[in-house]
Amino acid sequence: MTTPAAAPAALAPMTGVPASAAPAGADPLAGLHDIHLPQPVPFWPPAPGWWILAGLIVLALIAAAIYEWRRRQTLGYRALRALEAIEKDSEHYRDAHAAAAASALLIRRIVVTRFGRERLAGLTGDRWQTFLSEGKNGLPAEVSRLVAVAAYAPPGGAGVSVERATVFEAVRGWIRGNA
Repeated sequence: MTTPAAAPAALAPMTGVPASAAPAGADPLAGLHDIHLPQPVPFWPPAPGWWILAGLIVLALIAAAIYEWRRRQTLGYRALRALEAIEKDSEHYRDAHAAAAASALLIRRIVVTRFGRERLAGLTGDRWQTFLSEGKNGLPAEVSRLVAVAAYAPPGGAGVSVERATVFEAVRGWIRGNA
């Protein structure tokens, strides 16, 4: 068993340095080292939360691209692009009659694609005009009359006076509601 007096002689109090190495009367704190600060946090690699956020952003961009691609594949989108091409070609479609004749062909293609050839391809005359003006997105009466006969009547022979811009506006609304 050690004597209580022998223990303090072996170690200097609270320094962990043997008593023989510490001179008597020396500052016991002089043997301590400075505190070492940790390294600065690096920019790369990011924390897992940033990886998750980047992954979610990439997924959102992919989902948006797929949504936009599918939207562009729809009948309505393609029909509106075709109508815009007709509207811009003012050399061939100068007046409302020519615009209505081209629009009638476009509408007929939409109807056959959407509702089937057997059901609606045979509609002509008053029945075709009634079909075009039905529903909340139907064409106005004057425009539907012009569109129904424009493909078959001679220029100016439709008996309807409608502005060219009115035809395109009405057909655009019809496409948005029916295609």
